[in-house]
Amino acid sequence: MKRLLVAIILATLAYSGWWFYAAHDLRSSVADWFAGQRAAGLQAEYADLTVRGFPNRTDLTITDPQLAAGDGGMGWQAQFLQILALSYKQGHVIVAWPDAQTLTTPQGDIAITSDGLRASVVHEDGMLIRTNLEATVLNLTGQDQALAMADVNAALQKIETTPSTYRIALSIGSMAATSPQSVPQIGPDSLASLRAEVDLGLDQPLSFDALTGGPAQITDITLHRSEITYGSVTFKVTGDATLDSDGRASGEITLSAENWREAIAAARDSSALPPALSDGLIDLLSMLSTFNGARDALDVTLGLNRGTVLLGPIPIGTLPPLQWR
Repeated sequence: MKRLLVAIILATLAYSGWWFYAAHDLRSSVADWFAGQRAAGLQAEYADLTVRGFPNRTDLTITDPQLAAGDGGMGWQAQFLQILALSYKQGHVIVAWPDAQTLTTPQGDIAITSDGLRASVVHEDGMLIRTNLEATVLNLTGQDQALAMADVNAALQKIETTPSTYRIALSIGSMAATSPQSVPQIGPDSLASLRAEVDLGLDQPLSFDALTGGPAQITDITLHRSEITYGSVTFKVTGDATLDSDGRASGEITLSAENWREAIAAARDSSALPPALSDGLIDLLSMLSTFNGARDALDVTLGLNRGTVLLGPIPIGTLPPLQWR
C-alpha cells in the first residue's frame, strides 16, 4: 500500500511538472511567433499571455492582440483570443473569439460582432489539416454598408491526394445587406441563404507561418455547388477556372435560376438590395436570359478568359484578380 501511494505521488508530481513545462513551452512559442511577425515587418502586439486549465487542459488567452501589415493597410484587433486544447491531445485546438473585433482595411474599419464564433482546428507540423467554424450570429459593419448573417457554418479540409488542394463547404442560414445604422436580428424571412462547396488549388499548403512567408495564392477553382436563395428562388452557380500569376481567371461558369426577376424586385422594394445594384442585376440577367429564350428563366454558360467574362465570343464584363499579394 505504501509503495502504491509513493507511486501515485511520484506520478502526480511528474505529470504536474510536465503540464507546467508544456504550459511554459506554449506561452513561449506564442511569444516567439509574435516576435517573428515583428521581425518580418508586421505590427504584432499583445498585452498579456496566460495559460490555465491544469491538469488536463492548456487554455491560452491572448489579451488585446493586434496584428497589422507594416504599411498599416490591413490589420485586426480584439479584446482577447483564446486557444483551448486538451493537454494530452496534440494538434487539435479550439479557437474562440470575443463578441466584438475590428478588421482594418484600406477602405476603412470593419466592425465584427458575433455570438458563439469559434473554430475547431486540426494541424500537423504547422500545416493546417482541417478546420470547422461556426457562429450563431455574425455581423460585419463598415462605413457605408453592413452584412448580417445567422447560422454560419464553414469547413475546410485538405484533400489528401494532392499537396495543396483544399475543399471548402459554407452554409449561411440567412443573411441580409443593410445600412450600417441598423443591423437587423435576421431570421427566416431575411434576404437570402447560401450553400456552397468548392475546391481550391493553392500554390503552397496552408500553414501558421503564412503571415511571414506571404499568403497562399489560388491557382485553380472548382465550384461544385453554389446556391443563393432569395425567398422561393434559388440561383445556382457551378464551374471551374485556373488562375494565372496575376490572379486572372480562365475557364467557364454556369448560371441557372427561375423566376429571378420577381425575387430581385422584391429585394429592391424591401430595401434589402440597393436600387442601383438591383437594377444592374436585372439588366444583366435580362440580357443573359434572352439567350435561352425565357424571360424569367436563366440557364447560361459564361466563358472566362484572363478575367474577361464572355457570353459566347462577346465580352460582357471583367472579374477582379483573385490574389492577396
